[in-house]
Amino acid sequence: MDLGLRGKRAIITGGSKGIGLATAITLAAEGAQVAIVARNAGPLQEAAKAIREKTGTEPLVLVADATSGDDARRVVEQAAQHFGGLDILVNNAGTSAAAPFEKVEAEAWGADLDLKLLGAVNFARAALPHLRKAGGGAILNVT
Repeated sequence: MDLGLRGKRAIITGGSKGIGLATAITLAAEGAQVAIVARNAGPLQEAAKAIREKTGTEPLVLVADATSGDDARRVVEQAAQHFGGLDILVNNAGTSAAAPFEKVEAEAWGADLDLKLLGAVNFARAALPHLRKAGGGAILNVT
């Protein structure tokens, strides 16, 4: 299938597993250059290996905490410099509580909200100037 993504440059947060990794593989298979972002280097390296094996492409691997505005700015700058611009941002970083609703503590809800909402805001703010410079682009928020 041709999704018209050949040559597009993408950042995927939460790109080390699950939906993020599947998104990275799909974009890379369609000819996009992908940067995968997550908090832990080990799972990112495993994800990069999977992307290489499935697509024959080399992803850019970047470690960052999406809740940190400084990390988001640093990662977006690194990816945009490496790729020569940015066209796509996929905000996918997040967790899910594996417990019954009434058993999840307020602190866990707050941490999850920070990661999903603040993370998306941080990365969108950092990416917007690069998307505008490229003449447009796409931000996809996965929650």
